[in-house]
Amino acid sequence: MSRASHAATFIAGAITATTALAIAVPKDVARFRAFDSFAQSLAIIETNYVDNVDEQKLLADAMRGMLHNLDVHSAYLPPKRYEKVRQDTEGEFGSIGIVLAPGFIDDARPSVPPYPIVDELAPASPAAIAGLQLDDRIVAIDGAPTAVAGKELKEAGAWEAKLRGASGTRVTVSILRTGWKDPRPFTLVRAQVKQQSVAWRVLEPRVGYLAITRFVEATSADVTAALGALRNKNALGVLVLDLRDDPGGIVDQAILVADQFLDGGTIVTIRGRKGSVETQTAHKGGAAVGVPIIVLVDQGTASASEILAAALRDHKRAKLVGLPTYGKGTVQTFFDLDDGAGLKLTTARYVTPSGNSLESKGLVPDVRVDAYTPEEIVVGPGAKKGTDATIIDAGDDDPQLAAAIKMAKQAVRGVNK
Repeated sequence: MSRASHAATFIAGAITATTALAIAVPKDVARFRAFDSFAQSLAIIETNYVDNVDEQKLLADAMRGMLHNLDVHSAYLPPKRYEKVRQDTEGEFGSIGIVLAPGFIDDARPSVPPYPIVDELAPASPAAIAGLQLDDRIVAIDGAPTAVAGKELKEAGAWEAKLRGASGTRVTVSILRTGWKDPRPFTLVRAQVKQQSVAWRVLEPRVGYLAITRFVEATSADVTAALGALRNKNALGVLVLDLRDDPGGIVDQAILVADQFLDGGTIVTIRGRKGSVETQTAHKGGAAVGVPIIVLVDQGTASASEILAAALRDHKRAKLVGLPTYGKGTVQTFFDLDDGAGLKLTTARYVTPSGNSLESKGLVPDVRVDAYTPEEIVVGPGAKKGTDATIIDAGDDDPQLAAAIKMAKQAVRGVNK
C-alpha cells in the first residue's frame, strides 16, 4: 500500500471515529472529508497518471497552490529558496561576495554564450581580494557551465545561490574578461559577507546623500553610522534620501529608521487579524530630527520603504520626488516548517499616519520627475529596418537625482539667508 493510501485509510478511520460527534461539530467533519478527498486525489494521481510522479513534489505543489490563492504576496518557499530568503533578510551569509546579472549576447562577439555577469562586488570580499571585477563573465562554477551558445542554462539568481555556502568552503569559478582569449579559473574560499543596504556620499556643500537598497537587520545601525559620517563632513544641511528600487524588507527596520528623523507622532499603524491594532510611534531625540529631507521614490519603492516615505511626508518632514511608488500595504511574516521550507504569509495591513492604505495605490510624489532611459536606439537616415543602428548611452545622467540636488541647494540657500 502506498503512503497516500495509508493517509487515506487513516483519514477515513478518523471520520468513522468522529461520526458520533458529526452533529455537534459539522465543521470538523467537513474538514476531514476535505482531507480524505485530498488523500484520494494524491493516491489516484500516483497510481494512474501517465508518467511516474514524485509524491514530495506533488505535496509541495499543493502547498504552493494553497498559499498562492490567498493573495499575491503569500507564498510557499521550498528549503533552498527559503534559506536564501532568510539569508537576504539577515543581510549576512557565507559567499564570495558578488551579485550576478543575467547574461546577454554581445553583438561584437555573437559566438560567446550569454554568461551571467558580475554586477556587484562587495568590498573586501573573497571575490574582490582575488581580483574579480565588475562586468566579468562567469563561465563555469565548479566545472558546471553557466551557459551554452545562445542560451543561459539557469537564471543568474540560481548561479548566485551556488556561490553561497558555509564559510571556509571552496568554490572554483571560471572567469572571462574583456581582452582575455580564454577563461581563467579562480579558486575562492567563502567567507561571511555583509550585504550592504546603505550607501552615502556628499553631493554638494552641506548636501548629503543616503541610499537604502533594502531593509535588513543591520539597516538602522548602518543609517545611524552614515548620518554620523555626513554630519562630520558638514553635509547634513539637507539630506537626499534615495529609496528608489527599494523593495522593502524588515518593517521594524524601516520604523527604526523613521524614528531617527521624527521627534514624535505615529510612524505606522498595523492592523492584524480580528481587529488587532498596533501603533508604532516615534521617540524624541532622533539623530536627524532637524534635517530637511528630499526623498527619491519610484515604482520600485515598495512595502517598508513606502512606510518610511509616507511617515516622513505625513509629518511634513520630507518632499517626495520621482515617480509613484509600487503600492504594497500588507505585512508578511515568515514561518519555519520542519523540513526546512517556509511560509511567507500576509499577517497584517498597515496604515500611514494620515490614515491612508497604500495597497494598490502607492504614494504620488510631490514633484514628478521621469527616470532616464539608459540607452536609446537611433536608426540612421535611409537605413533599412534593423540595420545601421547606433546606441547612444545616457551614461550617469539622472534627472531625478538632479532635481533633488537642485531643490536641496535652494533649501540650503534659504537656511543660510
